[in-house]
Amino acid sequence: MAISSRQQEGFTMPELEYMAQCESIGIVPFYRMDRLELVTGTVGPFHPPRKSEVPLWLAVMLKRTNRCRIVAPSWLTYHHLYELCRKEEPPDSLFTRLPMHYIEIAHILLTHAEDDLVEPQSIRRLLQDLREIRQSKTRRGFEMLNSMQLQMDNLSAAEVNEIRPLFRHSFDMLRQLDDMAPATEAARNQQQSFLQESQSQQIGQFDDSQLFSEMGDFA
Repeated sequence: MAISSRQQEGFTMPELEYMAQCESIGIVPFYRMDRLELVTGTVGPFHPPRKSEVPLWLAVMLKRTNRCRIVAPSWLTYHHLYELCRKEEPPDSLFTRLPMHYIEIAHILLTHAEDDLVEPQSIRRLLQDLREIRQSKTRRGFEMLNSMQLQMDNLSAAEVNEIRPLFRHSFDMLRQLDDMAPATEAARNQQQSFLQESQSQQIGQFDDSQLFSEMGDFA
C-alpha cells in the first residue's frame, strides 16, 4: 500500500494519541461489572478492589463516568522520572528505553486522570525536562548523520515523528552528494566541507517552538 506524502511527513499528535489508546493500563473498578467483549479481546469481569488491565481508551471512559481509578504506570512517578532525567543528562549518555507511546500516554493521563497521579505537577515538570533533554540529544545525533544510517536507539513514536521530515530531507541530500562524489581527494574534501555546512543549516532549522504544537507542553 502506497504511503501518502502527508504520512511521509509524519503523523499528527491526535493520530499518535489515538494509537496510544490501544495500550493496556491498570484500573481499580469501583463497581462490579460483567465481562466486556471488545474487538481486541475480552476484559473483565471486574470485582473491586481487584486490579484489572484494560485498553487505555476504556480506562479513560470508565474514569469519566466515575467507575474506576486509573493505576499510574511504574514509569510515570516522580522518583522514576527524576532518575531518568539524571541518567540522560550527560551528553554522551544513551537514550533510555521507555514505552513507545510514553509521551502520549502521559499527556492523556495528566489530562483525564490527574487526581490518580501522585505529585502530578512535579511529574509534568520532570516530563518536560526529560523531553527537552532527549530533544537536545536528538539534535546532536543529527551531527553524526551519514548517507547509510542514523542510529538513535529507544526513541519513542512521538520523538521519531518529530524528526521524520528533517531526517528524510537530510538523508536524501546525503545520498545525492554520495552519487555525485568525485574521485579526487581535493574534491572529496570540498564535498565534506559542503556537507557539514548543509547539515549545520538543517539542524539550525530544527525549531523547538514547533515541536508538539498540537499537543502542547506538559508544563
